[in-house]
Amino acid sequence: MSFNVTTTPTVCGGGSHTAASGGGRSNYKDIYDLLERLCKSFVGSKDNHRDILRHITQYISNCPSALGSTLPYDEASLVAKITQHLNTTESSGAATSSSVLGTSSRGVSRHNSALFLNLHEQLKASQLDSQQRSALLTFLYYMADSKYSTAENGYGHTASNLKTTGLQRHRYSNPNASLPPNSSMTSFRSHLLHKSQPLAATPQISLMATGNASNIYNSSDLNHKISMLRQTTQSGGGSRSGSENDTIPATSMLPSAASTHLPLRSSANSDLTKMQEAQNNLNDDIVQNVIYAFTGIQGKYLKKDVVSGKFKLDVKAKSLNVVQAGMLLRLAELGYYHDLVQSYTDTKSGLCALGLMGQGFVSALKTELTKYYGMVAMLQEQLNKQRQFETYALFNCPSRPERLTLMKILVWSVDPLQRLQLLASIAEACQEKKGGALASTVHGFMNNGNPMVKNIAKELLLAICGPLYQMLTKWLLEGEICDPHGEFFIECLVEVGPDRLWHDKYRVRSSMLPNFVSTDLAHKILVTGKSINFLCEICEDKQPVKGRDELRHCIEENAEHIFSSVADTKLHSTIDAIYLNTSKRVLDIVMGPHKLLEHLQAMRRYLLLGQGDFIGILMENLKCELDKPAKELYSYDLSSIMDAAIRSTNAQYDDPEILNHLDVRLMSPCDGDIGWDILSLQYTVRGPLATMLEPSMCIYQVLFKPLWRMKHMEFVLSSKIWKDQKCNAKPLRSMATELNKVLYRLHLFTSEMIHFIHQMQYYILFEVIECSWAELQERVQQAKALDDILNAHDEFLSAIKCGAFLDSSSNDLCHNMETVYEGIIRLEVWQDKFYELCFRELNARKQFANDIKESEKSGKFGITAEKKLERDQEHKIFEQTLSSYHKSLENIGGDYEKAVRCFLLALNSNNDHNLQLFGIRLDFNEYYKKRDQRLGVPLTFEHMRMSNVYFNNNKSLLGSRISSLN
Repeated sequence: MSFNVTTTPTVCGGGSHTAASGGGRSNYKDIYDLLERLCKSFVGSKDNHRDILRHITQYISNCPSALGSTLPYDEASLVAKITQHLNTTESSGAATSSSVLGTSSRGVSRHNSALFLNLHEQLKASQLDSQQRSALLTFLYYMADSKYSTAENGYGHTASNLKTTGLQRHRYSNPNASLPPNSSMTSFRSHLLHKSQPLAATPQISLMATGNASNIYNSSDLNHKISMLRQTTQSGGGSRSGSENDTIPATSMLPSAASTHLPLRSSANSDLTKMQEAQNNLNDDIVQNVIYAFTGIQGKYLKKDVVSGKFKLDVKAKSLNVVQAGMLLRLAELGYYHDLVQSYTDTKSGLCALGLMGQGFVSALKTELTKYYGMVAMLQEQLNKQRQFETYALFNCPSRPERLTLMKILVWSVDPLQRLQLLASIAEACQEKKGGALASTVHGFMNNGNPMVKNIAKELLLAICGPLYQMLTKWLLEGEICDPHGEFFIECLVEVGPDRLWHDKYRVRSSMLPNFVSTDLAHKILVTGKSINFLCEICEDKQPVKGRDELRHCIEENAEHIFSSVADTKLHSTIDAIYLNTSKRVLDIVMGPHKLLEHLQAMRRYLLLGQGDFIGILMENLKCELDKPAKELYSYDLSSIMDAAIRSTNAQYDDPEILNHLDVRLMSPCDGDIGWDILSLQYTVRGPLATMLEPSMCIYQVLFKPLWRMKHMEFVLSSKIWKDQKCNAKPLRSMATELNKVLYRLHLFTSEMIHFIHQMQYYILFEVIECSWAELQERVQQAKALDDILNAHDEFLSAIKCGAFLDSSSNDLCHNMETVYEGIIRLEVWQDKFYELCFRELNARKQFANDIKESEKSGKFGITAEKKLERDQEHKIFEQTLSSYHKSLENIGGDYEKAVRCFLLALNSNNDHNLQLFGIRLDFNEYYKKRDQRLGVPLTFEHMRMSNVYFNNNKSLLGSRISSLN
């Protein structure tokens, strides 16, 4: 039966709880029952066997390998050794008793040996196998202790008398005595292996239940734990307490001289006292070295390894046995972790955390070390008292202090060791970190299921976040960042000017954002401080923020609420309240005195061409100027024309403050550009509006150019091409026979282009811009913060950018639409030249007719043959030129129709159903569908993705422009 167990024993009412590692928990109860029966048979009293059982289970728990690791004898050898041990022990003990009491000993010795052999025969007759019998005999032999025999204690008692002797009861009922002094590996080796080693008792004490880690540094708690290891039994007029290394003199085991009147051996007592004194001195020396090691100081037995920094045994220490050496090395781990934690508090080591929050972390570690030093000082004080007692023992010191042994210190060191190990692990993970990264690392340990780990991490995190709370309070209440080491998760970019304060000056530093601060909470904190800066610096409103006192009080009283994973704490509610208050103030100012919504509407009307009458008059007034080369234009000339257009339209009734922001801007011209290419309307915002809308103004400029070009195409078709056709139809009626064929195609192409431009204009200006504007107005009414309006405004511009085919996914549509616009410009140029040709021919014919009339008046009656021939030649050239113009018109119309078909195919292939419906409206009568078989294919996924085949097969039709679509 081998007791290989690994436990953390807990004393509760004198019992001991163990957990078997070898056989699991299945044989635990059987082992315990057998031990209990064995103790009952030894003692024979229900009151006393519990104490012996407790000592046995404690020893098995603390020295699990002592029994199973050294069993060199078989059953026969064990029987012989036990018989010899009984004869020797009983003979010596009986001889001593005989000398004192005058009795004989031979009968007692033979009786015990015979009794054992008889019991062994009964054991062999049982069902136990030889291995189990050997284990049982080894256990019984090991439990035999000559120090507790009646012979060595100096008085004669038989085995039966020991069952009821009050002294024996007192010995085992005293928890301070724990196990007998020689019930250790030394006794086992000296009896079983016959090895001569220095006699040193192995401390054996009962382990206490580990309490809360936060209380282990309490000064009263240490005394309480040590006192729990002892139970003082009052016997007679007083009591004595011993320890594992105590060897109680023989006089303490005898009744008083008044009751027994037995002579004592003074020489034996003197030798025993000297042995006890030597053993105590060795124990005190070892304990003192352990205390030194606890604070990282080398001693007589423990030296530091220069590489790893761990403690190791001094090779010169020859007075230690194996058990003491093992305990020293195990206790020295506490000193190693002390040095490790201390190194993380030294700024010169390069391992400690950085910044103000790092200083808070180092301060918390130093506080933990200070508590640890106080605890070690208590051990040193107890050792000093122990030595003082031994010094003045001759003067009959009335109270004897509890002895400090290695086992007691080992029990005491469990909680400090765990705490220092945890502190070292946290400090190692936090080295060279700062700010939010440091807080995130420590907060990660709070997810541990161990309450000790969670409590320590919480204490450290509160110390770390002290500077964070100060920076957070100053930012939320004053809008200032006091962050000399770059630890705060809000960053200020000093190189950014005040005009970009709202969008770019402040931002969240992701690397410093603690993991217990959500992205939403960080955004609210950012906006709150940014709003305060905006009010103070831009709006010049320096009223204090509401809720200042509430926030300070909440951080002081409920600082740990920020660690909550659910944003339902009082601190989160207070931050939300301050965020809403500051946001409402900003919103009231920009929507009230600064008229944000009115300015947004003005930009929609003028920059996005929502004011139709103004745009039409402006184009008519600017036509002559914009037809000039771009390098001949000047902005001040165009500004006066724009002012005249404002006075001529309903724009004159707008707020003058709004109109003062509108101006004309000329972009940098390129070679070949005309005024139409570089003109742009500009809306200049100032003050707080510039801070909010400045990033969006460039998007308005991007949107204005395609909208202005689309409006220009509509102006060309309606006010130029169509108007010229109507005006020139009557003067050229005389040439209708020759021009009808060309004019028919011209009118047809013009109608197609007008339809395309009108549908395009309706889609962009109404379905895209106006619908998006309606959504923007609705969101502005529901906004609770300025960012809600700005986000809605950004989405408004994004929707227009996408609807106007200016996003990255609409490059093909934009290219095809530009091809259509070029067709319109080509038609305008062609028509101007065509009508110039027609009117030149018409004027020539009129001149020829006038010449005939003039000749008739002069009496010449007709013209000469030369003039007739010249006129015929001009007419012939006109017919040839008209034919070439007809062909060029067909080319323009063909290219235009092909570009429209490509545009329709791109619309139908788009995933946006709105664009697909727009394509159907453009080809409402399926005119283009009949000319392109791909437009008639159902819009399945396969055909939508294969639509690019068209561009590969029709390069020759569209020339170099369509080839770029590949």
